[in-house]
Amino acid sequence: MSRIFHRIRQRMLKEDRLSRYFLYAIGEIVLVVIGILIALQINNWNQRSREHRAGVDLLEQVHSDLVQDTTDFRAIVARNAALREEIRGLLTTLYDGVDSIEQVKRMSNVYDRALDQTFSPHDNTYRSMVSTGTLGYIRNDTLKEAIMDLYAEYDQGRELLRSIGDWMIKVVATVDTETDFMKFGSAINDIYTTEAMLNERDYAFLNDQEDRRFMILVRAISGAAFNQKVNSDVHAHLITRCEAVLLQIDKELGQEP
Repeated sequence: MSRIFHRIRQRMLKEDRLSRYFLYAIGEIVLVVIGILIALQINNWNQRSREHRAGVDLLEQVHSDLVQDTTDFRAIVARNAALREEIRGLLTTLYDGVDSIEQVKRMSNVYDRALDQTFSPHDNTYRSMVSTGTLGYIRNDTLKEAIMDLYAEYDQGRELLRSIGDWMIKVVATVDTETDFMKFGSAINDIYTTEAMLNERDYAFLNDQEDRRFMILVRAISGAAFNQKVNSDVHAHLITRCEAVLLQIDKELGQEP
């Protein structure tokens, strides 16, 4: 094709038809520019198509994460509801009077589980989107904003539970320093192999409501109950928020690009 254009140009020059040659040259330039613009348009279309596909893939991953989080959060709320009843039972036992080491061990087990309140959502996909700048692949600004708001609430919940956890570390440290209650925990009570190591003297303070150690333990149990309740409330709130965002993602994924 270039050889044909070259011959045409040469013929026009030989025939001294400069005006026609300039018109031809301009037309050739216009064709080249149009070709470049078409190539750019195709490239842009391909880029948008790739970004759209990547955005859909990311939404599907976020959807999967939120479905798993919703399932896990519901399990935590249910677990905490049952644990709440056990905490009530622990206090009832404590105030009714303790008469065996086995009772104290069960009390310690409930106390330990009330302390064990973690927050471990599946948010790696979102964190990766933020760090790599691919959050912009989600075209629906309203949905993108909803996802960002949800994970901001994740962060708020995490910080709240972390601050309460730091406070509980101090509470637990006081119990461990002032009482022998720690000796009855399932993680260590097996090392006490004789009566001299673990006996009723170690829990006698539990039967004296005027004993300072009794009061310290009651406050610690109250703190553990507070920790458990806040944890449950955070997860219950996030279940509602996750479900709302899941509905928006479902709607978006159901639409044609």
